[in-house]
Amino acid sequence: MTGMWNFKFILCSLGIATFVGAAEISFNGENKITGELMAMDQDGMVTLKTPHANEPIRLISDKISRINFGNSPEKSEMPKQSVTLINGDSFPAEILSLDDKILKIKSPSLGELDIPREMIGSLDIGMLSRKAIYNGPKEISEWTNSVDEVSEWKVENGILINQGSGQIYRDVKLPENYSVRFKLAWEKSPNFIFYFGDPMDYTGKIVNRYFIQFGRAGIEIKRESTGKQRYPQIADIKKLPQEFVDNEMWLEVRVNRKAGKIDLYINDRLQGRYDDKNSIIPTGTGIAFKCYDAAEDNSLKISEIFVSEWDDRGGKHRTEDRGNIKEDAVIGRTGERFGGRMLSITDGKAGKAYRFKSTFQENPIDLPDAEVSTVYFALAQNTNSKEFKGMNLFLQGSGNVQVSKCELNDSMIRITHPLLGDLQLNRTAVSHLERAAAQPNSPEKK
Repeated sequence: MTGMWNFKFILCSLGIATFVGAAEISFNGENKITGELMAMDQDGMVTLKTPHANEPIRLISDKISRINFGNSPEKSEMPKQSVTLINGDSFPAEILSLDDKILKIKSPSLGELDIPREMIGSLDIGMLSRKAIYNGPKEISEWTNSVDEVSEWKVENGILINQGSGQIYRDVKLPENYSVRFKLAWEKSPNFIFYFGDPMDYTGKIVNRYFIQFGRAGIEIKRESTGKQRYPQIADIKKLPQEFVDNEMWLEVRVNRKAGKIDLYINDRLQGRYDDKNSIIPTGTGIAFKCYDAAEDNSLKISEIFVSEWDDRGGKHRTEDRGNIKEDAVIGRTGERFGGRMLSITDGKAGKAYRFKSTFQENPIDLPDAEVSTVYFALAQNTNSKEFKGMNLFLQGSGNVQVSKCELNDSMIRITHPLLGDLQLNRTAVSHLERAAAQPNSPEKK
């Protein structure tokens, strides 16, 4: 099939008009058009109502690089559970029940669904919300530059802007486990360093801190260390600046200092989980941004900085050995684990009750949801692991699903999911649509 499925979609989330139907469409190159997205047919032909034309226009899909549906004015409270399918799709959902064949869920985006249990990869139970520490930038006075350095930074409309070289930093009181997320945009070449766990000691002394360097050669995560190696590399990510449409990306690090663990997310997708082998833990509480080798016509912009505490128990459990993949597994809140068979999920006296038959016990046990962290399901022998070459549909708030077909009208979006079949969503539940990127050496899905 030609049309939409030949789009080269790149993930990017923009703050655009919020009325229903609003969309920003980017074409191959740097051209964009904003208007009211009226329809998208099964062949990917897009009909757009724009103030630039007297009548709705029809756009040829293979010339489009991205469709962003905008931010919905309707806000739903996110459930504290999450479902991950065997193909890696993950989305928040309230778990209603489970029997021998079907998991029943209720999702604010996908509605009520019956999912065959052989299609379920895992459940995360009772995910904790993040405690915000800093959300900005608001004004340039929040930030500091080195005393011997002329600052090239300014804040305009909630965006940190640099049109030269220089460094700027802020003490955000990073806790032991933390997350830092922001949007980065550049004009020609990023030439950018992001420091975190930074002691903010600019007297020229060697310090302990992490940093991400992004330039023409790609992305590196490194340490500055007072140990034998001053700049040991933690990760080398082969993503070049030209791979990002519109020269922009979302970057997030999630750090467990004590365990020396760093999770890197690029455009809200897990890029990798990395270990810091250095025993000297960076204890700094600051973050810093630096531009280097920058020209006046190569501006760099940083916006929507969100710093929060990060509870990594769910992520930690997902990276540990789950045991025998031919049986179900339950991981408790404090890390204890059992292999066997999840018999059912039903209503209990205080929340849901998880009935589990362990291979080491004669009788099933009933676990309250407050004691359950993660549930793994046995992987079917005929699980299809072929690379998916369709589309990724990203949901407002959190979550994404693969689609092999997509149609929309003024209020609804109809999709065909490779596992769940035909689904219908309210279009306010959708954030954006992108081409599924190949993921060689991709890490375990979150």
